[in-house]
Amino acid sequence: FIELKPAQTKFGLDGYEIIKEEKVNILDTVVDDGSAQVSAIEIATKLASRELSFNRTGAKSSPSLDDGNRCAAMNAAAYDWARSAVQKADLARFEAHGVPMRMIDDKKPVIPAGPWWIYTYLGYDDNSKTGTMDITSIYAFYPLDSNPYGAGNHYCKLLSPARAMEWILIDGLRAKYGLRS
Repeated sequence: FIELKPAQTKFGLDGYEIIKEEKVNILDTVVDDGSAQVSAIEIATKLASRELSFNRTGAKSSPSLDDGNRCAAMNAAAYDWARSAVQKADLARFEAHGVPMRMIDDKKPVIPAGPWWIYTYLGYDDNSKTGTMDITSIYAFYPLDSNPYGAGNHYCKLLSPARAMEWILIDGLRAKYGLRS
Protein backbone atom coordinates (compact mmCIF):
# COMPACT_ATOMS: atom_id res chain seq x y z
CA PHE A 1 0.00 0.00 0.00
CA ILE A 2 1.42 3.35 -1.09
CA GLU A 3 -0.50 6.47 -0.17
CA LEU A 4 -0.25 9.33 -2.65
CA LYS A 5 -1.45 12.88 -2.10
CA PRO A 6 -3.57 14.41 -4.92
CA ALA A 7 -0.80 16.96 -5.57
CA GLN A 8 1.58 14.05 -6.36
CA THR A 9 -0.47 12.96 -9.36
CA LYS A 10 -1.65 14.73 -12.49
CA PHE A 11 -5.08 13.10 -12.05
CA GLY A 12 -5.56 14.63 -8.59
CA LEU A 13 -4.92 18.12 -9.88
CA ASP A 14 -7.13 17.70 -12.93
CA GLY A 15 -9.96 16.16 -10.92
CA TYR A 16 -9.98 19.13 -8.57
CA GLU A 17 -10.06 21.56 -11.50
CA ILE A 18 -12.95 19.67 -13.11
CA ILE A 19 -15.04 19.83 -9.93
CA LYS A 20 -14.15 23.48 -9.23
CA GLU A 21 -15.07 24.52 -12.78
CA GLU A 22 -18.35 22.59 -12.68
CA LYS A 23 -19.43 24.19 -9.40
CA VAL A 24 -18.65 27.72 -10.63
CA ASN A 25 -20.70 27.16 -13.79
CA ILE A 26 -23.65 25.79 -11.84
CA LEU A 27 -23.63 28.53 -9.20
CA ASP A 28 -23.63 31.25 -11.87
CA THR A 29 -27.00 29.98 -13.20
CA VAL A 30 -28.97 29.53 -9.93
CA VAL A 31 -32.12 31.66 -9.68
CA ASP A 32 -33.59 31.78 -6.18
CA ASP A 33 -37.27 32.42 -6.95
CA GLY A 34 -38.74 29.32 -5.30
CA SER A 35 -39.37 27.52 -8.59
CA ALA A 36 -36.40 25.15 -8.26
CA GLN A 37 -34.07 23.86 -5.58
CA VAL A 38 -31.16 26.04 -4.56
CA SER A 39 -29.36 23.64 -2.22
CA ALA A 40 -26.55 21.33 -3.36
CA ILE A 41 -27.70 18.38 -5.46
CA GLU A 42 -25.07 16.25 -3.75
CA ILE A 43 -21.87 16.31 -1.72
CA ALA A 44 -19.09 14.36 -3.41
CA THR A 45 -16.91 12.87 -0.67
CA LYS A 46 -13.62 11.02 -0.45
CA LEU A 47 -13.38 9.08 2.80
CA ALA A 48 -10.77 6.84 4.36
CA SER A 49 -12.17 3.34 4.11
CA ARG A 50 -12.79 1.24 7.20
CA GLU A 51 -10.17 -1.16 5.91
CA LEU A 52 -7.60 1.68 5.88
CA SER A 53 -8.63 2.88 9.35
CA PHE A 54 -8.26 -0.60 10.82
CA ASN A 55 -4.94 -1.06 8.99
CA ARG A 56 -3.56 2.21 10.37
CA THR A 57 -4.39 1.24 13.95
CA GLY A 58 -2.80 -2.18 13.61
CA ALA A 59 -6.11 -4.03 13.84
CA LYS A 60 -6.88 -6.90 11.47
CA SER A 61 -8.35 -5.40 8.30
CA SER A 62 -10.18 -6.72 5.28
CA PRO A 63 -11.98 -5.14 2.31
CA SER A 64 -15.18 -6.74 3.69
CA LEU A 65 -15.17 -4.06 6.42
CA ASP A 66 -16.51 -1.69 3.75
CA ASP A 67 -19.32 -3.99 2.57
CA GLY A 68 -22.87 -2.76 2.83
CA ASN A 69 -24.57 0.49 1.97
CA ARG A 70 -22.21 2.89 3.72
CA CYS A 71 -23.28 5.88 1.62
CA ALA A 72 -27.01 5.18 2.06
CA ALA A 73 -26.50 5.08 5.83
CA MET A 74 -24.89 8.54 5.76
CA ASN A 75 -27.72 9.82 3.54
CA ALA A 76 -30.26 8.48 6.03
CA ALA A 77 -28.42 10.35 8.81
CA ALA A 78 -28.63 13.62 6.81
CA TYR A 79 -32.37 13.10 6.24
CA ASP A 80 -32.94 12.22 9.91
CA TRP A 81 -31.01 15.32 10.98
CA ALA A 82 -33.14 17.54 8.70
CA ARG A 83 -36.34 16.03 10.10
CA SER A 84 -35.13 16.76 13.64
CA ALA A 85 -33.97 20.31 12.80
CA VAL A 86 -37.17 21.73 11.25
CA GLN A 87 -39.94 23.26 13.35
CA LYS A 88 -42.53 20.77 14.67
CA ALA A 89 -45.32 22.42 12.66
CA ASP A 90 -43.27 22.17 9.45
CA LEU A 91 -42.51 18.50 10.08
CA ALA A 92 -46.19 17.81 10.79
CA ARG A 93 -47.16 19.51 7.49
CA PHE A 94 -44.54 17.45 5.65
CA GLU A 95 -45.68 14.21 7.25
CA ALA A 96 -49.29 14.96 6.30
CA HIS A 97 -48.69 16.25 2.76
CA GLY A 98 -45.10 15.56 1.74
CA VAL A 99 -43.31 12.91 -0.25
CA PRO A 100 -40.81 11.19 2.07
CA MET A 101 -37.28 10.31 1.00
CA ARG A 102 -36.25 6.66 0.97
CA MET A 103 -32.61 5.58 0.81
CA ILE A 104 -31.90 2.89 -1.80
CA ASP A 105 -28.87 0.58 -1.98
CA ASP A 106 -25.60 2.20 -3.05
CA LYS A 107 -24.71 1.83 -6.72
CA LYS A 108 -21.34 1.69 -8.50
CA PRO A 109 -20.98 3.72 -11.68
CA VAL A 110 -20.66 1.70 -14.91
CA ILE A 111 -16.88 2.10 -14.64
CA PRO A 112 -15.92 2.73 -10.98
CA ALA A 113 -13.21 5.27 -11.77
CA GLY A 114 -12.75 9.03 -11.33
CA PRO A 115 -14.62 10.64 -14.24
CA TRP A 116 -17.46 8.12 -14.20
CA TRP A 117 -17.92 8.60 -10.47
CA ILE A 118 -17.68 12.41 -10.72
CA TYR A 119 -20.27 12.67 -13.50
CA THR A 120 -22.73 10.11 -12.14
CA TYR A 121 -24.90 12.12 -9.80
CA LEU A 122 -26.80 11.21 -6.67
CA GLY A 123 -30.06 9.65 -7.85
CA TYR A 124 -33.42 11.27 -7.12
CA ASP A 125 -36.18 9.00 -8.45
CA ASP A 126 -39.88 9.67 -7.93
CA ASN A 127 -41.30 6.24 -7.04
CA SER A 128 -45.03 6.27 -7.74
CA LYS A 129 -45.44 2.72 -6.36
CA THR A 130 -44.14 3.58 -2.89
CA GLY A 131 -45.00 7.29 -2.91
CA THR A 132 -41.40 8.14 -2.05
CA MET A 133 -38.47 10.04 -3.48
CA ASP A 134 -35.83 7.32 -3.77
CA ILE A 135 -32.26 8.47 -3.14
CA THR A 136 -29.46 6.37 -4.65
CA SER A 137 -25.87 7.10 -3.75
CA ILE A 138 -23.10 6.46 -6.24
CA TYR A 139 -19.97 4.97 -4.68
CA ALA A 140 -16.54 3.67 -5.50
CA PHE A 141 -14.44 1.68 -3.05
CA TYR A 142 -10.81 0.78 -3.55
CA PRO A 143 -9.26 -1.82 -1.23
CA LEU A 144 -5.70 -1.39 0.01
CA ASP A 145 -4.38 -3.86 -2.57
CA SER A 146 -5.75 -1.87 -5.54
CA ASN A 147 -4.27 0.96 -7.63
CA PRO A 148 -2.09 3.10 -5.30
CA TYR A 149 -3.87 6.31 -6.33
CA GLY A 150 -7.24 5.21 -4.92
CA ALA A 151 -6.20 2.46 -2.49
CA GLY A 152 -7.91 2.74 0.88
CA ASN A 153 -10.50 5.26 -0.27
CA HIS A 154 -14.27 5.09 -0.22
CA TYR A 155 -15.99 7.67 -2.42
CA CYS A 156 -19.66 8.53 -1.81
CA LYS A 157 -22.16 10.88 -3.40
CA LEU A 158 -24.06 12.12 -0.37
CA LEU A 159 -27.34 13.88 0.29
CA SER A 160 -26.72 17.42 1.49
CA PRO A 161 -28.43 18.07 4.85
CA ALA A 162 -29.49 21.42 3.37
CA ARG A 163 -31.08 19.58 0.41
CA ALA A 164 -32.93 17.28 2.81
CA MET A 165 -34.22 20.28 4.74
CA GLU A 166 -35.23 22.09 1.55
CA TRP A 167 -37.08 18.91 0.51
CA ILE A 168 -39.01 18.81 3.79
CA LEU A 169 -39.87 22.52 3.77
CA ILE A 170 -40.56 23.11 0.05
CA ASP A 171 -39.85 20.61 -2.70
CA GLY A 172 -41.28 17.52 -1.03
CA LEU A 173 -44.60 19.33 -0.68
CA ARG A 174 -45.02 20.34 -4.34
CA ALA A 175 -46.75 17.17 -5.58
CA LYS A 176 -49.51 17.04 -2.94
CA TYR A 177 -49.52 20.50 -1.39
CA GLY A 178 -48.59 22.83 -4.24
CA LEU A 179 -46.56 26.00 -3.80
CA ARG A 180 -48.79 27.43 -1.06
CA SER A 181 -46.97 28.69 2.02
